[in-house]
Amino acid sequence: MSKTKSWELSRRSVLRGAAGAVLALPWLEAMAPSVARAQSTGTKPPLRFVGIFHSAGVIPDQWFPTTEGANYALPASLSPLEPVKGDVIVLSGLRLGSWDYYERTHEGGFWMMLTASERIVAGTTDSIDQVIAGATASQVRVPSLTLSVENNGYYNPGYRDENGDGFIDPKTSSYDDTQDHCTATEQCMVTFAKGQRLPNVYNPRVIFDRLFGSLTNTGPTEQERRIWAYRRSVLDRVTGQAKELQGRLGRADQLRLDEYLSGIRTLEQAIQRAEQGAPAPVCGTGAQPVGIPMDRTAYADLMCDLIVKAFECDATRVATLMLGMCVSPMTFTVNGRTVSHHGDASHHGNDPVKMAAKVEIDRWQVARLARLVQRLKAVPEGTGTLLDNTAVFYSSDISHSDWHNHYDMPVILAGGAGGAFRPGRHLRAKDKRCGDVLLSILQAFGIPRGNFGPLAQGPLSGLA
Repeated sequence: MSKTKSWELSRRSVLRGAAGAVLALPWLEAMAPSVARAQSTGTKPPLRFVGIFHSAGVIPDQWFPTTEGANYALPASLSPLEPVKGDVIVLSGLRLGSWDYYERTHEGGFWMMLTASERIVAGTTDSIDQVIAGATASQVRVPSLTLSVENNGYYNPGYRDENGDGFIDPKTSSYDDTQDHCTATEQCMVTFAKGQRLPNVYNPRVIFDRLFGSLTNTGPTEQERRIWAYRRSVLDRVTGQAKELQGRLGRADQLRLDEYLSGIRTLEQAIQRAEQGAPAPVCGTGAQPVGIPMDRTAYADLMCDLIVKAFECDATRVATLMLGMCVSPMTFTVNGRTVSHHGDASHHGNDPVKMAAKVEIDRWQVARLARLVQRLKAVPEGTGTLLDNTAVFYSSDISHSDWHNHYDMPVILAGGAGGAFRPGRHLRAKDKRCGDVLLSILQAFGIPRGNFGPLAQGPLSGLA
């Protein structure tokens, strides 16, 4: 008979090394309450979620498999999935909404992708990542990551690499690489919290600092404490003023003020966690990235690596990654020709050269998904891998890139979601909705639906 351990390990536990350096531990079974361990044969690791947006739809006959089940052939656009074919579910037949006509907008599909809602309601609408983040925020350092590799419509707005280190020079005269330059918010922000779009983070260095910061055996520095005290004093003052004002406002203004105060409370909680050093940065974080790589593929792959490291270290359990804007002018070189993703390749007009370019761009996007899956699978966790305890939802704003339709959406699921999904096949889900997949993900997390996803009909059957 196995012996139940009588001791418990704090999630804040760290390994102390030379020169004051510390490495906090990844998730371990000993971190779960001993009573829970005694009641089960093994404690399950936490679940994680990744939502990935791939831009501008697909060419259907180059994307969707022709046969269902495990023995399907990968079409050209999905060929990068070959090494991870057993770890994904390719879905077909899904709709975003209930309509049958095909002419819809990029932006409409963009906001529906993670919300399953045709309307964004102020004070109410959350994307699925924020629903999950709300349920897991108290257990992690950073509630969620919102990442993108295309800033304000351009990958290269005056980027320079004068020192030749392969990374964009910081704060050039034309571009500050630490800032979010998105102005077309309806095209470059895919996540929502209470009806408000959340900005993306583009700089891997900034993301690393947000996730892991600095941790020493003496705790925060005096300078850090002074900064946090100042921030807290400012927040206390504006919160008090806002509460005094609230009673004199109309209903609509009260709603807006509630959203404002909710943001203030989130900041207060973040400062409190920072002051307490909890949860600490976990496991070996590796070196801090220099910044944004000049090479687009290296850039996207670095973002994926940061997601994996954040999950492995349990610094966050939720991330979204945009591989491009929903109306993306990002250019690619295909067969020696420079093409714009949206203007040339997506709206191909059946031009074979432009269609071939669209397939290559889609292959590039799918290859980023495949690499993320491989990286997640390479991290052991519990009796399986990090991928086994992750749900990756990969989707777009439209289906047919030249038609703007919202039916037969190009969706891929990856990971096991703690055993809730059975990957390694093509599943036809005719006339079911993308929101049904999102409800299945919430179900895997054990999170009630609440008011999430008005377009969703119910969890999608057949995923397990």
